[in-house]
Amino acid sequence: HIDKPLRRHEWTSRDRTWTRSELAQEREDFFDTRVTGRPEIWQTVHAALQVLWDPISQDAQDDGSNGLATAQMILSAAEISLPTGNLANGVYDALGNYYQLPEWVVCDPRNVQESREEGPKAHISTAGDDTAADDDLSDDDDDDDDEIEGRKREKGKEVIDVREQVALRARLSSNGQDIKVSIAESETVRSVARKIAQEAGLVSTKKIRIAYMGKILKENSSLSSQNWQTGHVVNALVFDR
Repeated sequence: HIDKPLRRHEWTSRDRTWTRSELAQEREDFFDTRVTGRPEIWQTVHAALQVLWDPISQDAQDDGSNGLATAQMILSAAEISLPTGNLANGVYDALGNYYQLPEWVVCDPRNVQESREEGPKAHISTAGDDTAADDDLSDDDDDDDDEIEGRKREKGKEVIDVREQVALRARLSSNGQDIKVSIAESETVRSVARKIAQEAGLVSTKKIRIAYMGKILKENSSLSSQNWQTGHVVNALVFDR
């Protein structure tokens, strides 16, 4: 199948007036009711769309394209092809199955309303906003904590029990190479990403984000706390810093 680079879709709703809360609910219903195609492909498409809908909550605002590059990485890692580059025209999986996406699932219309009751000045908080904000606020602290943690390891002040170590295989998005590292089950995703980058010999201008089952993992939590199972391959998405 032809695979063109992902680009943003823009549209104006003419047959109905959409509010943000209605879009959020109907998108959730849409993905909950998919019965054709492969579930893991729908899951991956959903993850890519979440990045496009709200790059900040998905920690993708700093990829240089406000989430577009991150969404492209997620789709490419799952071998999902875009015949026109526009998700509103549907996608294909590696087996040739077609997945159709309505415009209102792909992105908000230009004339979206904040709410029906209070007009455009109202702000509706959707589920997860508070925790996403908390995660954003804590990111800087996590960076500092990881740096301190890294320095402790370098100085030999931290001893990790070998019995707690598990093997992890990560597939690089840049060249498809598999990288094997040993990690502690309680280790943060950010720390694991640094190990993968070091083992892969990536230059300092590159960084890694880890994706699993079509979802970019939170960097301040462990793999296992985000449902990763020992032995499963993760995707190591390579970005420019």
